[in-house]
Amino acid sequence: MKMLVRHGVSLAGALAAGVALPAGAQEPPATSAPATALPRETAIENALDRTHSIGGSAFGGYGELTLNDPSNGPAVVDMRRLVLYFGHDFSDNIRFYSEVEVEHAVSSADDQGEVEIEQAYLDGLISRSFNLRGGVILMPVGIVNVYHEPPSFNGVDRPDVDLFIIPSTWREPGVGIFGELTEGLRYQLYLVNGFNANGFTAESAIAEGHQEAQLAHAGDFGAVGRLDYEPMLGTVIGFSAYAATSGNTLAATVGSVPVTLFEIDARTRRGAFSARAELAFLFIGDAAALSTALAGGTDEQQEAGPISSQSRGAYLELGYDLFQLIRPSWEQSLTVFGRFDYADTQADVPSGFDPRLEFRRTSIIGGLVWRPIPQVAIKADVRRRFYGAGDDTNEAAGAITWLF
Repeated sequence: MKMLVRHGVSLAGALAAGVALPAGAQEPPATSAPATALPRETAIENALDRTHSIGGSAFGGYGELTLNDPSNGPAVVDMRRLVLYFGHDFSDNIRFYSEVEVEHAVSSADDQGEVEIEQAYLDGLISRSFNLRGGVILMPVGIVNVYHEPPSFNGVDRPDVDLFIIPSTWREPGVGIFGELTEGLRYQLYLVNGFNANGFTAESAIAEGHQEAQLAHAGDFGAVGRLDYEPMLGTVIGFSAYAATSGNTLAATVGSVPVTLFEIDARTRRGAFSARAELAFLFIGDAAALSTALAGGTDEQQEAGPISSQSRGAYLELGYDLFQLIRPSWEQSLTVFGRFDYADTQADVPSGFDPRLEFRRTSIIGGLVWRPIPQVAIKADVRRRFYGAGDDTNEAAGAITWLF
């Protein structure tokens, strides 16, 4: 991948991290950087890799226009999201970074769109090994929740494990620390707000329970942490863990519901070949009491249950850049990929409740991703989805995506 670099910072990375460039700085000729599966464009890696004084403000963004045509429903074209980055460096040591997202093109009382703050935090940059962060933070769990820009992953839709087990894009208010302990070993550790268990469902586990700093109940909190180990350029192994209590209006019979999540992932790119894998386990305590309370509630609450005490998911994805066979020096790529995807949000339903087997999902996806430049991806894929109960479905999908 070729990256434009100014004063030691990649142009795409600077925009993604909310880093501005010095006034009057001149852009040197493009330089070739080693191809990696995950360009260093996250707020963590850029903060650590900055080696020159940078000040001022910067902006960037990403978005995707998608087409989904499932066999069990109508075809839909959707401006799924448009996100703008805004960042400001107050000094060499204090900076602000944010993302503002518009979903589904139009947001009003009569439309399905939303406007939301996906990230908004302050960094206190102290040293390479120890830095401070506070605000609305992306939970560092999984690959896609961290690297969520559409051109950075294959396929029109995110893997099911990153939708139903890890509720991407998942953010919460929090404070914590991050840094690099030694070369290739990075960490993040935050104290964060908990979930609202009223939003837990059989279909999507905890996904509808995140509070996202919207007048969030502060009586429940926990911690989230992640380690990333990069033994060689282009190969990264990650481990994440989360634990917190979840408040609810059913506290008299249920109490604060404990939630824990463990996840491990790996990704690599060696020449034209790329691969990703992820495994996640989600545990919800007091699932029996919560399911019983929901069963005796409103029609909507009854429809939401039962809540499984365990959800789990995994995927394995392999890809190959066909253009490497034709002209290895090309900046553009044409990746053919295949993915096996599994997510079960009814893996361990409490005794006395019947699992809803339609929420045990297995998928096989295959497709193409053309990147004329690394920041633009044109996607097309097909999916065969198998359920624990009900008819299997097929789906064709396409997308135009960008990052700047």
